[in-house]
Amino acid sequence: MARISEKYNDAVLKVFALLSLLAKGEADFSEVIGIFANADGKLTKNSNVLLNKYLNTVKVFGVEVKKVKNKYILNHMPFSMKLDEKDLKAVAMIRSALSFLPEGKNKANIENLLKDMENLYDGDTRKLNSVIALNKNYDLSFYFTKFEKQITECEDYLQKSSKLEILYSDEDKDCNIMCIPQEIKYQDNLVYYSVYNTLNRQIYDIPVGSIKNIQKISDNASKEQSCTSVIFKLKGNLAKRYKLRDWEHSPGFDENGSLIVVNEGEDFKVLSRRLLRYDEMCEVIAPEYFKNGLIKTIGDMLTNYGQ
Repeated sequence: MARISEKYNDAVLKVFALLSLLAKGEADFSEVIGIFANADGKLTKNSNVLLNKYLNTVKVFGVEVKKVKNKYILNHMPFSMKLDEKDLKAVAMIRSALSFLPEGKNKANIENLLKDMENLYDGDTRKLNSVIALNKNYDLSFYFTKFEKQITECEDYLQKSSKLEILYSDEDKDCNIMCIPQEIKYQDNLVYYSVYNTLNRQIYDIPVGSIKNIQKISDNASKEQSCTSVIFKLKGNLAKRYKLRDWEHSPGFDENGSLIVVNEGEDFKVLSRRLLRYDEMCEVIAPEYFKNGLIKTIGDMLTNYGQ
């Protein structure tokens, strides 16, 4: 068996002394460099060189030490946990949910698990966790009391993957949205219904508390529209300045200089209102029933004005 030299043993002791010091929290430069003093406790020209040498050595083994101004911080150990903001929010919600559990073994086990996890956080995770804990409030009792009925309704539609029409308030204005539910989010002491807007193909996070009504769109109506394209042409200056939406494409201009537009997926009600604003500069080509619907709307408007 090879004999360990005194120099090797001294190096090991210095590594453990360094890690022990940094594990307690931030350490001043004077404390860290003191580990590498000579036998008389005095610093030499080589003390700084030794410090950098040891920091580079432990880095090879997954130990990351950061220097911020005149402080040294143990940022990462080989067994450390690195969590992002989403992970830490989930942990915060679990901790808040503990208030619903009765005192006993199960609650104690979960509390111990969370403490063990927090002890393993790396430096960046600890810093991020302190910011979240300072600025955020995860009160789950708020979620499951005031909005219990709304959450249950939203979850039901989410499981069925229903296409919905949602009426909700936004800054004292009522808004309608045709959408497909994606998920329920718990964030910043609010519950959000995350939905996919079938009109502009974007995700919206609607506070559950602002929802006034949810209506399921019939499967037949949904299927009919989802497989139908509306083709129309635009004339004159409108044809030249018109910007295609993300859900539209064009085969080009016809022989009269009119722009042919193929619209796919836009809600019929919204599309109808938009095309009516174009007046005589717009002509619907297909489908026939959509065209007839516009004609009826125009007829009803003329009737209202006595024409």
